[in-house]
Amino acid sequence: MKKKRFAAITIALPVLVAILAFPVAACTGDVSFSGASLSNATMCTSVETGTREPIEPSNVFSPDTPEIYCSVKLSNIPTGSEIGAQWIYVQGELENLSDFLIDEMSVTASGTRYLSFSETKPENGWPTGDYKVKLYLDGKEKTSATFKVE
Repeated sequence: MKKKRFAAITIALPVLVAILAFPVAACTGDVSFSGASLSNATMCTSVETGTREPIEPSNVFSPDTPEIYCSVKLSNIPTGSEIGAQWIYVQGELENLSDFLIDEMSVTASGTRYLSFSETKPENGWPTGDYKVKLYLDGKEKTSATFKVE
């Protein structure tokens, strides 16, 4: 009779530890079981019309580039998620400006696919310097891409 009880305890103990550990793990910070992510943020001069995948990737653009795109891969994004982008002029020829927010936008998206954001050339052309696009998932920064205008 003692062997059966020992066998039952041996099997039940790991299960009990796993059950008790789960609430502790769930309370320790950003735990995500969905695997939702933003990746492969790529600056480019255009994107595929249907898929929004990057075409002609580059990290350097000229002041007369008509439109600059940032294409990002969405993976396992839950329905109703908000994907946001902030376009930032980091520094450059405009000496009085640094870390200047040019524009921000967001869209609701889901699934696994590419998504793109873009900015059109300012009236007087793109100021030379360093830029950054920060990408957010439900208000939390997940990735970014940098580029230069020369």
